[in-house]
Amino acid sequence: MSRAACDRALERFLELTNTTLEAHISDRAVTLHCLRAHAPEFFEAHQLGPTLDAALEGLAALPSTFPADLPWEVVMARLDAHYFRALYGLENPPLPVADVRAAVAGVTEQSVLAGWLLAELAGALGVDVEVPDPSGLTGMERTYWRTHQILLWTSYLRDPLETEGADEALDELALALPVRLAWGEIDPAAEIIFCLQAAGRAVDPEFLERLLAEQRPDGRFVDSDSDDAREQAHCTAVCLIALARFSSDAPEGGAGETTLATVRSAEAARRV
Repeated sequence: MSRAACDRALERFLELTNTTLEAHISDRAVTLHCLRAHAPEFFEAHQLGPTLDAALEGLAALPSTFPADLPWEVVMARLDAHYFRALYGLENPPLPVADVRAAVAGVTEQSVLAGWLLAELAGALGVDVEVPDPSGLTGMERTYWRTHQILLWTSYLRDPLETEGADEALDELALALPVRLAWGEIDPAAEIIFCLQAAGRAVDPEFLERLLAEQRPDGRFVDSDSDDAREQAHCTAVCLIALARFSSDAPEGGAGETTLATVRSAEAARRV
């Protein structure tokens, strides 16, 4: 595994999210927060503290309004802005409770998964909102539900995972990982990997190498033919978080490469 590959992914992610798109502003802060929590050596080596601080300040510029028919990704970006600024003790304007409830209900009619996540974020911010039941989800949507349970339970990888029921979610994710990779669904596969890592679960290094093999020459990770700017940035972000944890285990000197054998040794050390 190459530290240079993670460096390219970071550089490309920062380029992709250097826009005024609300989802990019949100994803930039979320990703840097996760890197700080999940791959602290990588975070410090790249001196990302000021970049995270600027990203958190950028969240303050997002509107706190939730008009009817607001796209789900914009609703999420605005709730993310409040959620992550609150995690860092930063001030937020009051949320319009009735409008947030209406926005969550409207999104839920289109997607139970998206509605569930928005309802959980709103609830964490003190909004009393009905949370849809996602337990009937299947396939990739179920994977996203389970990974985001882990993210919410850990304040997005910041806190230890001590929630009752976490083992059931993690067992399910471990079984889903080879399936998601087999289907080329690297965005949810990367989320599974960093959730398992965060919980101290072993991840077969071959899965990491299969993920790494999907990187484009320009540093991006893309798991579909979509030109959607948010999807490409998000996929690059989650793959970066998953791989950066192990890039810190690469030996100093030389080309900075970690072979499969080296990664296996690092993984074995984590199990002791």
